Amino acid sequence: MEPQCPEADGAIYVFGPFRLAPGRQLLLRNGIQVRIGGRALDILTLLVRRPGEVVTKNELIEFVWPNTFVLEANLKVNVAALRKILSEEASEAYIATVAGRGYRFVRSVEIERDRITPATQLISRGARLLPKAPSIIGRASEIEQIVSAVSSARSVSIVGPGGVGKTAIALAVACRLSEAYAHGVAFIDLSTVGDAQYAIAAIASGVGVRQRSEDTLSEVIDLLHGREMLLILDNCEHLTSAVTTVVNRLLDAIPTIAVLATSREPLRTMSEQIYRLPTLAVPESSGSIGADEAMGFGAVQLFVARAQERGDYALSDEDAPLVCAICQRLDGIALAIELAASKALAYGVPALASMLEQRFLLVGNGERAAPLRQQTLLATLDWSYRLLAEDEATLLRLLSVFAGAFRLPDAVAVLEPAGLDAAWTIDTLERLTHKSIVCTDYRDGKLTYRLLKSTRAYAMERLADSAEQDGALKRHACHILTLFERAAEEWEWREKSEWMADYADRVDDLRNTMARAFGPNGDRMLGIRLTAAAIPLWNELSSMGEMQSRVERALLAIREIGSCPSDLTAKLVAARASGISFAQHLAFDAEGAWLECYKLGVEIQSPKYQLYGLWGLASYLVFVGRNHEGIRWFNQFMSLAEAQSDWPAMAEGNRSLAMAEIYIGKIASARQRLERLVTRHQRSKDPVHFARFHAERGVAIRCSYAIVLWISGEPNRAMDMAREAVGRAEATGHVVSQSNTLAVCAIPLALWTGELQSADRFLTSLEQNGLKEDIGIWREVCRFFRSVLRAKRQEQGAAADMRGRLDELMAARFLLRAPMHYSMVAESLLISGAVDEAKVLIEEAHALARTQSAEWCMPEILRISGLIERRLGDDEEGERLMRLAVMKASDIGALTLELRAAATLSEKLEADGYIADAFDLLARTCAKFKDGVEFAELSAARQRLHVFLTLD
Repeated sequence: MEPQCPEADGAIYVFGPFRLAPGRQLLLRNGIQVRIGGRALDILTLLVRRPGEVVTKNELIEFVWPNTFVLEANLKVNVAALRKILSEEASEAYIATVAGRGYRFVRSVEIERDRITPATQLISRGARLLPKAPSIIGRASEIEQIVSAVSSARSVSIVGPGGVGKTAIALAVACRLSEAYAHGVAFIDLSTVGDAQYAIAAIASGVGVRQRSEDTLSEVIDLLHGREMLLILDNCEHLTSAVTTVVNRLLDAIPTIAVLATSREPLRTMSEQIYRLPTLAVPESSGSIGADEAMGFGAVQLFVARAQERGDYALSDEDAPLVCAICQRLDGIALAIELAASKALAYGVPALASMLEQRFLLVGNGERAAPLRQQTLLATLDWSYRLLAEDEATLLRLLSVFAGAFRLPDAVAVLEPAGLDAAWTIDTLERLTHKSIVCTDYRDGKLTYRLLKSTRAYAMERLADSAEQDGALKRHACHILTLFERAAEEWEWREKSEWMADYADRVDDLRNTMARAFGPNGDRMLGIRLTAAAIPLWNELSSMGEMQSRVERALLAIREIGSCPSDLTAKLVAARASGISFAQHLAFDAEGAWLECYKLGVEIQSPKYQLYGLWGLASYLVFVGRNHEGIRWFNQFMSLAEAQSDWPAMAEGNRSLAMAEIYIGKIASARQRLERLVTRHQRSKDPVHFARFHAERGVAIRCSYAIVLWISGEPNRAMDMAREAVGRAEATGHVVSQSNTLAVCAIPLALWTGELQSADRFLTSLEQNGLKEDIGIWREVCRFFRSVLRAKRQEQGAAADMRGRLDELMAARFLLRAPMHYSMVAESLLISGAVDEAKVLIEEAHALARTQSAEWCMPEILRISGLIERRLGDDEEGERLMRLAVMKASDIGALTLELRAAATLSEKLEADGYIADAFDLLARTCAKFKDGVEFAELSAARQRLHVFLTLD
């Protein structure tokens, strides 16, 4: 067994010029890393942990080769190598032999604590865990060579036939190198990707960037930029062209990463170093070989180790020639040897050799056209398959229709229509499980089954050769459709975590079934129904890009067919409208899409789609600044919801109306609406509801309430409410809700209240969400607010950067709060000295505010206009605009903005010598705030009042 990642050891052992850090698999001489084999390093580790003690040979063998039979000669060879490494440039010995017993470390050893924190294995929360490295036999030299290759080259491909052990070797290399990369190792299994167009999606998912609809590769590059990482791309052979393109771009764009790929053929990436993994070493002749000699070959060691895992087996001199012959017949292919060894105890080595010999004669006669190396593996699978009883073989073939994990009810549902009852399925499945043909696992406390990749591929081949395939695939498709149509029905009432546990891991079966349905000679109506049924899952996974592309394909199929049930069309039209609302650039046909959804709801007399269409249309209109139109549609939405007694929709309608009222300056009315809602949803541990209207209900209400608290004079409570909303959104696991909360509420409030550390933290979260999920609408928002943060921190060039980011925001048609954004940029430009440009921007802000009826931010626009006019030398106009800002804020109840405008005007009056007027203005405004309200701007104003009193 090759050395595994050792037990965590935070100590550093110091002796002579050497420093040994076992936890990081590192040996230094005078600060320079020493090249040392894994076995030798493990031997050294045990010896230095017990300096001066006799460590017996058995203890060393058990420590270095646990659960594996090795000859004592292996230990001697590694100790000799270790002595050679330690004795270079030294006259004194480090390791003494204790005759007949073992070894003793004879130098003094000091122990220090390792201060280096182990590198994080994965770069983000959404990335996949590095699989545990399996035990590996007879590959020490290969692992060392590949470790060396990866350390010196940025692109290394392990190339070899199927079953030779490429994946296991890659994982062992990753284990050895994980500490060499500051941000660890990401493992991406491409074996489940059936179509090259999804290769980049799989790689993105593997590093923590889940599927995107727009330039996913750029998002991967953004995420990995500056990271020191090793990416392992496993099983690339069926995707070589696509993977090569991706790897070339990654290597070109990110100089700090390296790529280790496994494939049956080279990828031909730039600067690729190819390592052709040989099969395990086998004896050239097996006629008279003994057990000791045979155990010197990796293939025999593997066979014996795997046989021992099945029971009490020891290689005898009698068995040695036969085991060698078996390994020769299997060409040293690891997977084939493991399969054969698993039968050694059941049939005995002589019978095993005979059966395998007979099967290989058939393969050699040209039954398959596969390459020779692959023929041996296929033959072993064939042979193992032929050992199954007829009913077991039948079940194995039929189970290959499942793309990944499945449960017993799934198997029963697929097989019962074929006349195979549940009792038969349960009994036969249990026998396949006992024979390790089917693997078992527990997920969310439920027993699941799966086929190993090679077994499933083989079983699918056998299914294709039989007359069962068409029926099996049809039954599987019907089951998946039934499953997801049930999921869609349960979505609105089941507890979210339970629903996700039941359906989220079915996505691979879903995709495979849809691909067949929309493929040549597929059942397009089944594909349409399945697409509609899967919409809730995509919503909950926040996979908006995938949902959009699949919904578009289903709608195209409806046009091709020419007829489709209206309720299916309505579901797909609603999903399309929802999807385009989250695109990076808000589509011009979004309004039409929502209106179509509403009209279809009217046509089929479905209040559900009428409500969704009305809500989407009204929300879109408010988003683009057509606030009064949006309010009219929201009122229609509310009337319909009330008529249907749809109280969750009523809650969403009131919340949305409140936000629209804030924008048109009806702040008191908005606050009353939201306070009623908050009273009903005030408990932070209320159950999490599904995101029927794009954001979880409790989260959305808290966000809106935070906004109204801020503008109406309670910024401190507003930030508390925003943090509560962020926490609840994170708890839901719904990325759309999280991103909405951050972009629309938490980030702007933190910037407006001057809580820059919070703003930075919230921005980082939103940026990470944008890389994980395809929610393009927030991309330019992130960049704009990041530039605002830079400006608040008075970084050089930040104002000009804000100006450019604002243009990008407008180009993406992100018009929500556009007048406020323009005013923010104008003030930043004014502070930086670009007065003329600031005047142009504030005039645009004023024009936009009038067009949108955005009364809520007019006090801020007037205040900044006054500052600009004063800077341009027109004090009288500046004062007039500032007074107008104070009056406007007071009229609409925007107390926070009133204070800001009053403070600015007060400073101007004080500078002009009108001390009493300045004091009275500021005192009247401060008196409007409730007792207990504290925030930075109010504290500063009160401090100024105190100074005024001192002057008196």
